[in-house]
Amino acid sequence: MRDAVELSELYPLIKEVIDQGGSFRLYPRGTSMEPMLHQGDDSVMLGAADAYTAGDVLFYRRKNGDFIIHRLIEKRGGTLTMCGDHQIGLEYGIEPSQVLAKVVGYYKGEVYHSMTEPEYLAYVKKKLASHPFYRRNPLIYKTLKKIKNMLKKS
Repeated sequence: MRDAVELSELYPLIKEVIDQGGSFRLYPRGTSMEPMLHQGDDSVMLGAADAYTAGDVLFYRRKNGDFIIHRLIEKRGGTLTMCGDHQIGLEYGIEPSQVLAKVVGYYKGEVYHSMTEPEYLAYVKKKLASHPFYRRNPLIYKTLKKIKNMLKKS
């Protein structure tokens, strides 16, 4: 198992590497980005977040100090709306100044994947298409998701 290091201690090194034009491999914790990323197995390559659009995965810091890796859903009114792939609740009001890096690639185990692979782009398109539906009616979305999970188990 890889040794856990607090991101607040590691971030100066991440910033230095990215500021010098490099990329930094990070093993995220948590389940919010499943099925794209699985804790303990998968990792991301962080690079400069000079430009980003809906669908990109960003590394940012919440105002409470938490470091987060989530997908950009939309830009609106000068702020960003973010969401983990395994979540249904949207996080509004992220300031562009809170964005620290952009995921420029990822590893499933030790197999590297580019953010331009056709399979990945189809996955992103599907993820983005699902958000307007549940923003309009989260109760229906949650109910359908429960039904889908129950069908998978049977």
